[in-house]
Amino acid sequence: MPTYEYQAVDANGQAVSGRVFGATLDAAATDLSRRGLMVRQLGVAIAAGDPLAGGVVLPVPTPPVENVPTGAEVPAEARVNMVYGDDGARAAPIDDRNMDQRSYVETRVWGPLVDRVPLQALAFFFRQGSTMLEAGVPMVQTMSTLAKQCRDGKLQRIITEMGTHVESGRPMSFGMQRYPEVFSPIMVSLTRAGETGGFLDEALAQVADYLDREIALRNLYKRITFYPKLQIGASIIVVMGANLIIASVAPGAQGLSSPLTTPATWIFLAPVIIFLFLFFRIGLANGGVKYFWDWLLARIPGMGKIMREFSMAKFGRAFGALYKGGIPLTQCVQMAADACGNEYLRSRMYPAVKILESGAGITETFQSTGAFSPLVIDMVQTGEMTGSLDKMLGKMAEFYEDEAATKSTQLAQITGVVLGLLVAIYIGFIVISFYTGYFGGVMKNA
Repeated sequence: MPTYEYQAVDANGQAVSGRVFGATLDAAATDLSRRGLMVRQLGVAIAAGDPLAGGVVLPVPTPPVENVPTGAEVPAEARVNMVYGDDGARAAPIDDRNMDQRSYVETRVWGPLVDRVPLQALAFFFRQGSTMLEAGVPMVQTMSTLAKQCRDGKLQRIITEMGTHVESGRPMSFGMQRYPEVFSPIMVSLTRAGETGGFLDEALAQVADYLDREIALRNLYKRITFYPKLQIGASIIVVMGANLIIASVAPGAQGLSSPLTTPATWIFLAPVIIFLFLFFRIGLANGGVKYFWDWLLARIPGMGKIMREFSMAKFGRAFGALYKGGIPLTQCVQMAADACGNEYLRSRMYPAVKILESGAGITETFQSTGAFSPLVIDMVQTGEMTGSLDKMLGKMAEFYEDEAATKSTQLAQITGVVLGLLVAIYIGFIVISFYTGYFGGVMKNA
């Protein structure tokens, strides 16, 4: 069994170093984490005559350090776990010393814009991966099989690359974090949580469930908004076709009037559509922009509550699984906060780590942040008193997932009705404009 050398920080903040045995680098990192050590570096021990000597020292998937203000100098050891956008805001964890960095254009512009991976392909990858790991298939073989089964070219290349990382002893999340345009922070965080806690198969199943719900919600919006969009498209074609016929039959006669067939409308509308497309595809990939967007959504009546419920469900699911897996409490909070999928709430959850380190209880700590709803506080308090915190948070996650799904469905239905009314007003305007012009011409000729 290989011997690994490590550098870490203990619970008292003291730097420690030593050696540890492990079947793989990931197993050694998990062992050190369970001892309460915050590992900074871990690599194969170098000794004279050791056949494994010369191994590269690799950083391990430790939880990210607390937020660093914009423009602040970040220590080299901290940068192992963090990547920064243009504004200095923290995005997804990444190892920036032992992996070839992809350019900003690749990860934040080109990838989100035209080189995306369908959610259905990702859901299949995570679901199949969970099933194979649960069945006891070795990780390297799992990656190889999934790469062969994948039908998306880009995802197939990524899975193959992840397989090489796994084969060299790195966790699966190390390969995922190089592709933020494919794997969102919640996917990376849940996967890393499963690797750290020893329940990777369950973590991948949670990611697959999350993707299935996202796909179902998007399909619902597509179904509900299909008819209004079809009406708008048909009206444009009908108006343009009618005007061509009128111009050929009666040159000089007044044709149909429609805002969407007027060039002046598109001079204003086209830039707005392009801006919105680039904002949702590229802008939200920036940590600072994502924080502002989440902050803005939190203040919209109805929408803010739905987003908060989804975030609480993700936090509770990840925290309960980590806590059950024996992960230190402060690491549970950090990694579950990263998994909540909301940068605004995540920034409010992170101060809980310092409060917990000072010896405060879980309930009063969560309450002091202001990020958690009263239901979460009550569930945490009950779980803390009964010793079943992981089960209570699991129940809380199920409740929030059901509530958020119900409200999202209602919001989608309301959106469909509103679009239908707008289309009716638009078509009514065309009809009224036509008859007004027609009767106006008749009266003038009379």
